[in-house]
Amino acid sequence: MLKAVDRLILKELLPPFLFAFFAFVILIVGAALLKPLLAFLIKYDLGALDFFRLLLLALPEWVVYTFPMAMLTGSLLAVGRLSGDSEVTALRTAGISLYRITWPIMFFALVLSLITFTVSELVAPYTNNQFDLYKQRIIEEKAGTMHETKVSLAFYQSGYLAYQLLAEELMGDSLSNLHLFHFQQNTGKCDWYLSAANARWTGESWSFHYGALYNFLAGGAVTTTTFTQWDVPEFALSPSTIAERSKDPSELSASELSRLIRYQKEAGLSESYIRRFEVDYFFKFSIPFSPLFFVLIGVPLAILPQRTSTSMGMGFSLLIVLGYFFLFTVASQMGRGSIVPPLLAAWIPNLALLVTGLILLRVRNR
Repeated sequence: MLKAVDRLILKELLPPFLFAFFAFVILIVGAALLKPLLAFLIKYDLGALDFFRLLLLALPEWVVYTFPMAMLTGSLLAVGRLSGDSEVTALRTAGISLYRITWPIMFFALVLSLITFTVSELVAPYTNNQFDLYKQRIIEEKAGTMHETKVSLAFYQSGYLAYQLLAEELMGDSLSNLHLFHFQQNTGKCDWYLSAANARWTGESWSFHYGALYNFLAGGAVTTTTFTQWDVPEFALSPSTIAERSKDPSELSASELSRLIRYQKEAGLSESYIRRFEVDYFFKFSIPFSPLFFVLIGVPLAILPQRTSTSMGMGFSLLIVLGYFFLFTVASQMGRGSIVPPLLAAWIPNLALLVTGLILLRVRNR
């Protein structure tokens, strides 16, 4: 009987979940992606193929947020339909508690959370990086210049900024059209910088080719030394390390972001600077697993005296999601501001859902 109940609930859950998923994808495309992409399309006179390629590359990051909303709406509509047709009442009369009715939905939410985490960890960082690279390639082809460098990396030693690297492109073991600035540890001022056409990784350090070295002397004088080859042995970050550390957190997986935080701590950076990366790191776990907590809200809210319509379910979902992301914003700022630990900041929205959901389940189960 219990297996039949599970099949009944899952069969009822799948259609509204898919409906909500595609509805929220369309909503996100219209509200968050369409306007900036169309503006970019018009500015650089792009075709439909470029537009749809950029759209597909931008979607995975937003799908991570769409799955929890779809889970909430799907559970609201599915259990609401069962409640409206008195099937929930019949199940409870047969001795099946509301907690037991929630189990198959929680199982579905767990599977969905694992899929969401996979997208967040493996797919979204890659597509975000490809999205930026594709936009930069378009800008270079259409405008003839690069508005943004592809590599921008600050290198710290003993807690002080030692080098700042700017380069147009990192391709394999080579950097092209680059500038390397060196800063004094005691004053923080740039005392020399190097400009080169390209640089190649030798396996232990970078060898710079065809450029000039500018030394800033006391009194404002500048000496210039041109070279065909110049080595800076102390700047010994490998190409893979530069590629990883110059990315935005949204372009990094949780494991890559963890390595970046470890490097920042070893370099002696301030806790206030590192904390924002730690908050982003813990949110990479809390958001993908939020569907589990949304179920605890959706199931008890769906058991209403009247039938839960699609419009009411969508309305409830939007209100709850708005509340969730309000908490998300407040908690992230609290974490970055050292008011609460980063781990707690990332899980505050889910803990709020957990407490509220358990209270509602207990009340509705009576």
